[in-house]
Amino acid sequence: MAYHISVFLENNPGKLEKITTILSENNINLRAMSLASSGDFGVMKLLVDDPDKAFDVLKENKIAVTKRQIIGVVVDNVPGSFNKLLLTLASSKINIEDCYGFLLSNGTTAAIVLEIENYPDTAKLLCDKGFDVLSSEKIYKY
Repeated sequence: MAYHISVFLENNPGKLEKITTILSENNINLRAMSLASSGDFGVMKLLVDDPDKAFDVLKENKIAVTKRQIIGVVVDNVPGSFNKLLLTLASSKINIEDCYGFLLSNGTTAAIVLEIENYPDTAKLLCDKGFDVLSSEKIYKY
């Protein structure tokens, strides 16, 4: 199973730098991230190469952090690929709680990171529909 980290923080200068400094000092590689703010507070989602270690070191530094299960899915880097993934999930009535993506090094594919309900059933469904669902090893190192 793969995980990403959610960091809850005040929307102030230097808060993001504090998180990335902690990760850097602990040799944790940041693979992808998303940031959403709502006024005075925000949520930073982090895909890192060692989520267990990241969770522990952030917690040790008094950072409000959670670890959530995710699915990584490879899609082609062409128009309509992401839509095909979304149609597959919607037709099965699977709700996406969080989502972000990043281009893979080959440039022809991207990894879509999904936080969803019913993880085991969804991963199987996507595999059965021909999607490349990434193992935790691949999503952390791809």
